[in-house]
Amino acid sequence: MIKFKRWASIVSLMLWDSFCVFISLYLGITFRYPNTYNNPLNIPFAYYDNFLYYVLAFSIVMLGLNFLFRCYNSVLKRVNFSEAIRQLLSSLIGFALFYLLDLLFITSDFLPVPKPLEIGILLFMTLFMFLFMMLGRSFIKLIYAIRVRFSHISGYSVQKRVIIFGAGEAGEFLVAKLENSPELVKPVAFVDDDQNLTGKHIRGIKVIGNRDRLKDAINRYNAQEVIVAIPTASRELLKYVVNVCNECRCRIRRFGKIDDVDLENVKTTNIKYEDLLRRNSVNLKMESIIEFISGKTVMITGGAGSIGSELCRQVMSFGCEKLIIFDINENGLFFIDNELKDVYGTGRHLTILGSIRDEARLDEVLNEYKPQVIFHAAAHKHVPMMEINPKESIKNNVFGTINVAKAAINHKVDKFILISTDKAVNPTNIMGASKRIAELSIQMLDRDSETDFAAVRFGNVLGSNGSVVPFFQKQINEGGPVTVTHPDMRRYFMTIPEAVQLVLEAGAMAKGGEIFVLDMGDPVKIYDLACDMIRLSGFEPNVDIKIKFTGLRPGEKLFEEISLADEDVDRTSNDKIVFMKPISHDYNILRENISDLYETLGDISPLNMFGMVKKIVPTFNHNEKSSDQK
Repeated sequence: MIKFKRWASIVSLMLWDSFCVFISLYLGITFRYPNTYNNPLNIPFAYYDNFLYYVLAFSIVMLGLNFLFRCYNSVLKRVNFSEAIRQLLSSLIGFALFYLLDLLFITSDFLPVPKPLEIGILLFMTLFMFLFMMLGRSFIKLIYAIRVRFSHISGYSVQKRVIIFGAGEAGEFLVAKLENSPELVKPVAFVDDDQNLTGKHIRGIKVIGNRDRLKDAINRYNAQEVIVAIPTASRELLKYVVNVCNECRCRIRRFGKIDDVDLENVKTTNIKYEDLLRRNSVNLKMESIIEFISGKTVMITGGAGSIGSELCRQVMSFGCEKLIIFDINENGLFFIDNELKDVYGTGRHLTILGSIRDEARLDEVLNEYKPQVIFHAAAHKHVPMMEINPKESIKNNVFGTINVAKAAINHKVDKFILISTDKAVNPTNIMGASKRIAELSIQMLDRDSETDFAAVRFGNVLGSNGSVVPFFQKQINEGGPVTVTHPDMRRYFMTIPEAVQLVLEAGAMAKGGEIFVLDMGDPVKIYDLACDMIRLSGFEPNVDIKIKFTGLRPGEKLFEEISLADEDVDRTSNDKIVFMKPISHDYNILRENISDLYETLGDISPLNMFGMVKKIVPTFNHNEKSSDQK
């Protein structure tokens, strides 16, 4: 519907601009040849004969120039001086092209009557055309402003009273934005920690004090909402505002983000759970990533998943020459394909349906497209599901990885980056154990190949498919209870962009054999995360929404680790990224054990398979009753 409205607006403008060409040409001729009482038909008849030819040709020229100068990209309700400059440039170049086109018509005998337009006619026409085009756009802006003002007046009794936290540039801009917004909101006070602003008025609204006055202000002004208008607001500040608003039963939103630089395009949004991570976001080195990705052919297995699709977006944004998206999920491929087409067109990416278990398919794809970098994100990742289907975890996560890695070696891929997990460290479930074997496998293959193999371990990713956050949100939306397995369970968390940027920078750093880990700060208690999300939704934990403890699930442990005790941890050039050097192994024995593990997949019972997994990963401490062993 949004796209339809956008194109309807563009088509309407194009029709208006064509009409402007028509009326401007007519006015240009009549101004040059004004009718008089003695000579009512002063205009040469040749211009009447040629008129429609000129209108058609000049309209095509102007529509093309207006597209070129982005005169149809503007939001009509915000037409300003910059739009007028673009339209003026388009019109002036149009004047030059009209003149050249008229000469071409005369020399080619295209017109019914070979009479050229005088330069004065073209000048008058260009002036009128510019004025009419801008008047049309300004009229739409005026109508919109009147409608908004009328809605504010007529709906004053139902206006939402809001307090703006932050009286700086963003806060002042927000007030101006709300004055021209269809939202029926009325800013009633500013709150700002800058004591120099207390008592002053900004756009007619008083700054009543610092954060300590927030609760009093909400009650005093009967505010229904607080909008935080500080783009660089710390998580401590956001936490404080959330708690006050929760206590006062007041909604909270945010205006601007840390990454926003263009205030014109900033919108108020609901506070998100990423804002309440108990650490600041990690900033990685974009320069090294650009150098690593730009101009290369990149293949992403599992490219339709949460991490894989974000990898696709960022790899495209960093300037890859060709992106190969490989996945078995046809629906996911369809969605990421359409998303990338909308942004980048169809020339730089391909979606390929296939399984990492299919060696022939992998060989076919790599032989045809010859990627220089592979990000291997295809995996079975859900712990409880893999406890029920342990063989599938080994087939996909271990031998699927080996298939892709061998294909990379055979086709001389420069770098292969495996997406791993902190569950691979001292694993208590088959999914984590399978990822640890995948790590060992690529380190083994790295020793005897020209391809640089590396892995990236990270913790839970906020908002990824199947993660705890959307699960909690669904439970909150349904009125609870929110289910937490254990009050002391802790996890490392990171955002999807952080996870993907880590993978990309690790790829740039990789020399072969490393396992990279992001410094994610302190782990977050799942219980605290559940409480935060309940408060963000405007409820009180264990009062409005109950929290229920259900006990550890099969294969779960209370606390995930990020490195093994005998792994040699070292810092990289980015102090937020560490890497583990390969542990000394007898890779001949490892190769034989992996071969024996493959043979156990044909057994009816998974007992032998679990025995081989334990032999390959001695730190695997599995609760056998949690699997489907019989």
